[in-house]
Order: sequence, then structure tokens, then C-alpha cells
Amino acid sequence: MTEETGNNPWAAIIGPCYSASSLARTLGWNEALIVEAAASRHLLELETSDGASLYPAFQVWGGRVVDGLGAVLQVLSTATSSRWTWAQWLNASTDDDSGDDAPSAIEQLRAGQLDNVLRDARHAAAAWSS
Repeated sequence: MTEETGNNPWAAIIGPCYSASSLARTLGWNEALIVEAAASRHLLELETSDGASLYPAFQVWGGRVVDGLGAVLQVLSTATSSRWTWAQWLNASTDDDSGDDAPSAIEQLRAGQLDNVLRDARHAAAAWSS
């Protein structure tokens, strides 16, 4: 895994990332499957300013891609093609109604709360589109 450092604020938002080869080893896939999953929006791939492809580690849990991630990415893609925006939305901490930190969307997915995350993704997509 690699992590962008320096003055890049995205590093703090996104966290560590895999290369295609390191993610393939982690998942027990080959690199072609990684590329295919990213192209079909079942896996989040980020392209850096120098053209490198990175895969946020937050989308892998227990040696697998987090269940429901593809469905959420499909919804988010209806409003913006910015995969960096998707990554921020998935991994950002939010406040709940009491002002306390609420679980991020990716944490909710890990907990099996797909319906809640899809609802929130539809709301975010609608807001981004307006």
C-alpha cells in the first residue's frame, strides 16, 4: 500500500491506497480483474495527477471488497464522474443529529447497512446534480 504525502490534502481524506498489483494480491485476483472491476464501478479506482492508478484501502475489509460498494458507486456516478468526490463521500466522517461523529458511508457498508447508504447516496447525488 502507498499513501500520498506532502501537501496533498487528499491523503488525509482518502488514507492509504493499493496499487493494482498489491490489491490483486490482497484480494486473490489478477490485475485484469482489478481493472475490469474498476471500469464497471464495482471497485473504486483513483487516478493521480501523474496518471498512476490507486485503489483506496478503505474499500477492502476482511480480504474482500466491501459488500454493496458497487451499488453505491453506481448511484454516485449518476451525479458526477469525479471518483475523488466519491472517495471523499464514502470515507468522510459526518456529524449525526446530536453533533457527534457518525459512521462514514464505508463504515456503514462494512456494518451491512446498504439500504441506509444507498438512500444517502441518492440524496448526495441529487444535491450534486442540482
